[in-house]
Amino acid sequence: MNKLKLIALVTLFSFVSSVAYSKECLISGKWKSHQEKTLANMANVKMTKKQRKVLSNNFFGKLVYINTCNESTSYFEGEKETTKFISMKEKGNIVITEYFSSFYNKVIKEKAIFEGECYSTLIQSLGFREVFCRVK
Repeated sequence: MNKLKLIALVTLFSFVSSVAYSKECLISGKWKSHQEKTLANMANVKMTKKQRKVLSNNFFGKLVYINTCNESTSYFEGEKETTKFISMKEKGNIVITEYFSSFYNKVIKEKAIFEGECYSTLIQSLGFREVFCRVK
């Protein structure tokens, strides 16, 4: 009888674990930078002519993210980088992630705001939001 209880508990634990780990989150999927929507967000931001020229000349629209609820893999001009999330919280149409950035050598907290099949994140150094749309 004890073996039967143990098998039942293991089976139940396996089922509950698989359900917990298969949870979908808003940010999971494949996302690509959307040049036109990002440039529209940039339109009223104060920046130098040189910055505007560089950013307006096919700079956006190349970055691709493939996200799960635990990590993000970015692809940009042949480079690939995977970052594990330290935490991820969802509230309505907002997802807040925290991750360690090797580029900045610190923990970054990022807020993604979802609208339909796209989300935007703030480029803090420039003061506007880059838009990413779902790739199907």
